[in-house]
Amino acid sequence: MRQKLLLLWLCAVLAPALSWAQALTVRGVVRDGASGDGLPGVTVLVKGTTTGTSSQGDGSYSITVPSADAVLTFSFVGYQTWETPVNGKTTIDGNLKVENKSLEEVVVVGYGSVAKSDLTGSVGTLKGSELNKTPASSVDQLLQGKVAGVQVIVPSGEPGAGATIRIRGSSSINGSNSPLLVVDGFPWGDAGNLKQINPDDIASIEVLKDASSAAIYGSRGANGVILVTTKKGKAGKTSITLSTMNTISTLPTKLDVWSDPVDVAIIDNEARGNAGLPLLYTGQTYLGTYYPSVAELKGTDPSKPKWPYRTYWPDLVYRNPFSQTHTLTANGGNERTKFSVSGNYYREEGLNIGNVYNRYNGRLNLDQKLFDNLSAGVNLILTHTQRVGGGLSADRNPVFPVYNPDGTYFQIGPRDFGNPIAYQKEVTNTSKGFDVLGTLYVSWDLTKWLNFRTQISDKFGNAVDDNYQPRNITNTGYLYNGFGTINNYNGNEILNENYFTFNKSVGIHSFNAVAGYTTQTFNSRTSYLEGRGFINDVLANQNLGTAKTQYTTNGLSKSLLNSYIGRLNYSLLDRYLFTFTGRADGSSKFGANNKWAFFPSAAVAWKLQEEAFMKAIPTISEAKVRLSYGLTGNQGISPYQTLDRLGSARYYTGGDFQTGFGPGTFGYDGYNKIWEGVPNPDLKWETTSQLDAGLDLGFLDQRFTASVDVYYKRTRDLLRQTYITPSSGYDRVWVNDGVIENKGVELGLSAEVLRTPAVQWTVGGNLTVNRNKLISMGTDQFVWNGASIEMLRAPLNAYIVGQPINVFYGYKTNGVIQSAAEGAATGLTGDMAKPGELKYVDLNGDGKVDDNDRTIIGNPNPKFLYSFNTTLRAKGFDLSAQLYGVQGNDVFDFRKFSPSGQLQRWTPDNPTNAYPSVNSNRAYYGSDWFVTDGSFLRVQNVTLGYNFKSNLIKHVETLRIYFSGNNLYTFTKFHKGFDPEVPANGQQYGSYPRPRAFSLGLNIGI
Repeated sequence: MRQKLLLLWLCAVLAPALSWAQALTVRGVVRDGASGDGLPGVTVLVKGTTTGTSSQGDGSYSITVPSADAVLTFSFVGYQTWETPVNGKTTIDGNLKVENKSLEEVVVVGYGSVAKSDLTGSVGTLKGSELNKTPASSVDQLLQGKVAGVQVIVPSGEPGAGATIRIRGSSSINGSNSPLLVVDGFPWGDAGNLKQINPDDIASIEVLKDASSAAIYGSRGANGVILVTTKKGKAGKTSITLSTMNTISTLPTKLDVWSDPVDVAIIDNEARGNAGLPLLYTGQTYLGTYYPSVAELKGTDPSKPKWPYRTYWPDLVYRNPFSQTHTLTANGGNERTKFSVSGNYYREEGLNIGNVYNRYNGRLNLDQKLFDNLSAGVNLILTHTQRVGGGLSADRNPVFPVYNPDGTYFQIGPRDFGNPIAYQKEVTNTSKGFDVLGTLYVSWDLTKWLNFRTQISDKFGNAVDDNYQPRNITNTGYLYNGFGTINNYNGNEILNENYFTFNKSVGIHSFNAVAGYTTQTFNSRTSYLEGRGFINDVLANQNLGTAKTQYTTNGLSKSLLNSYIGRLNYSLLDRYLFTFTGRADGSSKFGANNKWAFFPSAAVAWKLQEEAFMKAIPTISEAKVRLSYGLTGNQGISPYQTLDRLGSARYYTGGDFQTGFGPGTFGYDGYNKIWEGVPNPDLKWETTSQLDAGLDLGFLDQRFTASVDVYYKRTRDLLRQTYITPSSGYDRVWVNDGVIENKGVELGLSAEVLRTPAVQWTVGGNLTVNRNKLISMGTDQFVWNGASIEMLRAPLNAYIVGQPINVFYGYKTNGVIQSAAEGAATGLTGDMAKPGELKYVDLNGDGKVDDNDRTIIGNPNPKFLYSFNTTLRAKGFDLSAQLYGVQGNDVFDFRKFSPSGQLQRWTPDNPTNAYPSVNSNRAYYGSDWFVTDGSFLRVQNVTLGYNFKSNLIKHVETLRIYFSGNNLYTFTKFHKGFDPEVPANGQQYGSYPRPRAFSLGLNIGI
């Protein structure tokens, strides 16, 4: 018995030693599976124990395992965890693969979301963190160059200015061409001025481009849809973040304005002499203003002192403004309650003196789990905006001063009202707005695979514009002895949505379906108050009742949109994807015979990477082909266009004013008064059919990705006004006729050029090519777009069948007339045939130049858009840059004959063909002489940041400081001193300059 006990004791004592005798020391190197570089800091553990180590700077490691059959696990942030049995080996090298979850990302689509890998439509995605950290009063501006197929035009640098957005070209003549903007499920209306959302509050932006993805929005999806999703709370520790950015801006280039008084006098005298007018700058007084001679300006007149004034107006009109934005956000919650709340203050000073834009924004997202299968939530956004001032002219005559010796404003003659300093200080020009969006929802999980959601949203907006023009500052104020207005707008939209969501998988089949009903009411009310003739300017427009003459108008508009929605996503074997979507819309805007319309779509996709023959190619991580076709609509016109409308007018008779009512309302087409109001019970939506084919590719675990889409859009039943027989008593009526097509190619590329623990470098870009053509306009072949332009005495843009929309229509030129004989041979007569005048071309050869010689002289639509972006991260530093370009668009440059051009004018001693002579009485035609190439490549943004270590400051988890430059340089052949980015019609008058901005920002998270 004692021997057995002794044996057991010896076994217990020797067991650890025997076990240790089986222990092994394993060494090796852990590398990045793609680059082959050693990975430092990789955690190496013996599975099932706490025994572990970390790899060194070169990726090498050494660990002692308890037995030959142990299992090692290798883990590292951003990489897939790898396990391997030891099997008695003493050397084990590992290659870790990057953990790429891009295909698993959830993408928001209308009334739901899907995994990115399961998308069948063409959807562009953008995370909130990808928005430029640059000052912008509207989120829309920050989308420029970010998504293929999306054109964002920002033609003005004025604070508070909106943007023009086009997705896959323009598809309408009189209807809206802007995409639908949807914020947290609420359709806000046309995109272009999303001032209510703070960029720091955005979680993601999705752009629905093809019919399959946009058809769920039916009659408002023809121009694409932009979905904005704000941040929501997450269960866990409450996090608080502070984001702040301060910005200094400057003029990007020197403006092309007069700076030398001598040049002004020489050019003005020459221009008046060529026009047969008496010269001004001869040392004389004319209409109360003294005009110095050229010698006096030069200081070479021995009898007079040198002229004391040399006013460079840009130095007085423009400044280096300071702007700032500050956001405080709190996110958190638990398994039952999640919240996200934020407040933002944004202030942007404009380049023009006195021009300021302020925005105050508050947001609350609250989600509450009432029961295990029932939850509710609220989303609230409050926004208050204020704008003071606006654009000012800086091209005033530098010969004269700002003030008279007595401190009053200097006037060049008795009717001079162009002093920008006087305008800024004396004219009231302000606006205020207040917007509220509130959404309350209830979500009920009826079963594990069926959910019902109901929500009600209310969007309210109020805006007030104030204007007062004193009698001696502006021409309008002078004519009316003081002129004041107050313009009020109140809008309210209420939306109720109720829909079921079905999610279920049965073997190799997966189903996701949405079906429901929505109803939305639109109400707006406006009032306009105007006063003319005031005793004095003291109260400005604060008491319009004291005006000698008072005008009041107001309006009320209501409309209703009811809809049925449905979508089915079906997946077979997780590789064959099908989507069927439909929406039926009923709108009060349209005629009695066409209240309802149905917009269906279908899409298919094939995930080739899931096929066996494709899995044999390990470098390909994604290969998906997509095909979609569907219909969407456009109801972007005002209500009541289908009804027989009455108009009113005030007239004076019998010693008093009377009000009369009659059939029709009137407006102006730029030439004449136009009577409208004839009913059309057959008026209906524009309908856009779209075919899209796409290919998505990914390589090396999505390190390199490419996406290409080819599309064809055709819009029929164009909403437009056409002229009818005068015997009807009306001039125009709304009809559906005409066809527009858009076709194009979109390409998006991204690449992780370098991916190591120490350095990461990514590059990307996109290319958009769109071709637009007007196929038909009923019986019309040609229609002007826009009113007559005073300088040209004719409109400029036109709709012409067979051409892109908005082409320039005018005269061809062939240089400058060099001699009287050459002028006579051109078919021109009178002053227009003199040497130094533009040589207009007699295209039809009838011996004269008249309206019949006009033709297409330019196209404002670009041939393609492109952008490039790159980000480099190393040791806490990050450097990013974005370039944005527009190529092949024409601009009609009204400022072409600016001071620099006039200094290169034609004279007998300078017989140039580039610029005509100066002439005070010249009558210009709209011609290709004004048309110039508007192509440009802009260094949009460069940002350098540094991310401090999380343990630097107690309780501070993230700390980042960054410096950003925006609009740093523009490569262009366009007119020096002016921005080549102009409105969609291609007309450049010399808009508010886009600033060059330098920002310093700080992000803190605790």
